[in-house]
Amino acid sequence: MKKRLSFFLALALLFSTAAGCSSESSSPSSGDKKESQKQETKAPLSKEEFAKMISDPDQYKGSKVDFYAKIFVEPERSDDGVYIQAFADPKNSEQNVIVVADPKTDVKNEDIIHVVGTVRESFEGENALGGTVTAPVIDAEKVEKTDYIKAFSKPLKTIEVNKEINQHGYIVKLSKVEVAEDETRAYVTISNQSNAKINFWEHNAKLLVGNTQHEKADNFEAGYPEIPSDILPKATVDAIIPFPAIDQNEKTIKLYFEGSSENYDITIEPFQFEVNLNYIYAH
Repeated sequence: MKKRLSFFLALALLFSTAAGCSSESSSPSSGDKKESQKQETKAPLSKEEFAKMISDPDQYKGSKVDFYAKIFVEPERSDDGVYIQAFADPKNSEQNVIVVADPKTDVKNEDIIHVVGTVRESFEGENALGGTVTAPVIDAEKVEKTDYIKAFSKPLKTIEVNKEINQHGYIVKLSKVEVAEDETRAYVTISNQSNAKINFWEHNAKLLVGNTQHEKADNFEAGYPEIPSDILPKATVDAIIPFPAIDQNEKTIKLYFEGSSENYDITIEPFQFEVNLNYIYAH
């Protein structure tokens, strides 16, 4: 079923209609109970089935879903529920879904969420900007906030490094490296134990795999903490620095980080780390 109503009104109507139907069916027959129990025990849609459901939600009415998504507009709220628009594929701004959640759900624009629920139907309406929205409506049993890595970029390998290099009180620590399907992540801590401000040049970070050099990658969807260019004396900051994806079967990689001190009497050389990828901490 497709509807052309104002976005908020249409969703509110969908929610109240479902509630009404539930009330009318408060005394289901034995056959209905068996069908309901069968539906409840059905496994959630696979990744491939979920992608097909996005294109034709009405063919998957009543199907269970368990997925991650990133909210891309501020959720709308009423006494009956929270109405969330999110991308299940945020990197490509695809797989738009509309999640109808409990009114107490505390989420906002750009949050990454884990959703467990049921496909209700296809929705077509206008958003606040006058654009057409076509997406499956998901009645959520659970909506919880999570992070980008857990949702979209689980590590294939995690290598605990825990090595630090100290140059005149300018300390760089490489805690760990994660190799994921879509990127390679360096977990770095910068500590300024000197008496002058230091500078960290995050965009000069490099990853060397064999003879191939990789520059720092951009991942605007992840919301990783960034290192400020100026770090005050006695301050410590953490960051996750992403690089392009690599073959998880590589034996060793090298990481290079650069910076400077505002104490011009000293020279800060590049911080170089060699990481043995065979030392796997966890999957």
